[in-house]
Amino acid sequence: MRTLILMRHAKAVRPHEAESDKARGLTGRGRRESAEAGEAMVQAGLAPTLALVSAAQRTRETAEHGLGGFKLETQFDEALYHAAPESIWDAFTACDAESVVIVGHNPGIGELVSMLLRESHDGSRLARDFDGHFPTAAWAAFEIRGGLMHAAGPRMIAAWKPDRE
Repeated sequence: MRTLILMRHAKAVRPHEAESDKARGLTGRGRRESAEAGEAMVQAGLAPTLALVSAAQRTRETAEHGLGGFKLETQFDEALYHAAPESIWDAFTACDAESVVIVGHNPGIGELVSMLLRESHDGSRLARDFDGHFPTAAWAAFEIRGGLMHAAGPRMIAAWKPDRE
């Protein structure tokens, strides 16, 4: 059984505050929430060994602030920049690490979370909170059996989102 942690980048500066969409870095709140997200992973007992991170600045900074406490290999992947859910899933299945965290963007990352939740038939309140709504800096962790999404029987084992007023 493998662990897949799907994480959305934290709060980024507005588009007009950067040279390009890819160059958008994190706000102060984004850096704080990234660190909180990483702490929540530790508290949940997660220990990713591989991080697959979109090449955008905001995802790179999210990984830096949120995953810095883990001993893991980090790979920056241009193909994860605004990737579709199927492409994100393909990136996971193409690697052989037991515990993988993927830091990406909505809508793809949130759509993959929703797809896995529907496949898991998880009716919990936590699952309902994440189905169709995946805020910045949030993450959801799944146990994955097998390599096919539909046959794998995913099970959400932990999730976190920032507390916001």
